[in-house]
Amino acid sequence: MKSKLLKIKVCGMKFDIQKIYNLFPDFIGFIFYPNSPRFVGFDFIIPKLKKNILKVGVFVNESEKNILKIKRKNKLDFIQLHGTENPFYCEKLFKQGLKLIKGFRIDDLFSFKKIIDYIPFCTYFLFDSNTIYYGGSGKKFCWKKLYEYTFKVPFFLSGGIGPQDFDKIKSFSHSKMLGIDINSKFEIHPGRKDDSKLNAFMKKIRES
Repeated sequence: MKSKLLKIKVCGMKFDIQKIYNLFPDFIGFIFYPNSPRFVGFDFIIPKLKKNILKVGVFVNESEKNILKIKRKNKLDFIQLHGTENPFYCEKLFKQGLKLIKGFRIDDLFSFKKIIDYIPFCTYFLFDSNTIYYGGSGKKFCWKKLYEYTFKVPFFLSGGIGPQDFDKIKSFSHSKMLGIDINSKFEIHPGRKDDSKLNAFMKKIRES
């Protein structure tokens, strides 16, 4: 896949949100996980988005009730499950009309056979680094591992992607790679993104 086709998901937004809206990412993610430094709070109301930017709520092992409540309140387009949620849990949300992005933490020993049972219920997958954190670690995994992925569900590439990775992204190709998920490497501090750094990087991705 050529870089110019990649979707861009900016995750972990908390402050100066309007500045990032003005860059028109394809997806923008808000973290509803209390242990994250980017936790927006369960009562958070997402500011009105510009047209065609898709809203993603990120949850880690959260109750079905809370997810449904926050989804309705914020009119979320996608629910990203970034914990150890099992396929049965995903099925319950799917049957209530939610569009799911399921995150998996990847390392050299990861077997993609583990995700087969999630396929019927997920619109996208997201592949992140396997660390003690549920995302936002700033760490990369070996992207070559993704050549073992042969299923039909498109995926986001995540995990420590920064401005210096443009050439690496441009040279990496996978038929099911929908886009990239960027977060901590574009931050001034957790939840506040550097809009000038993001703008320069996004332009390079889209014009390459």
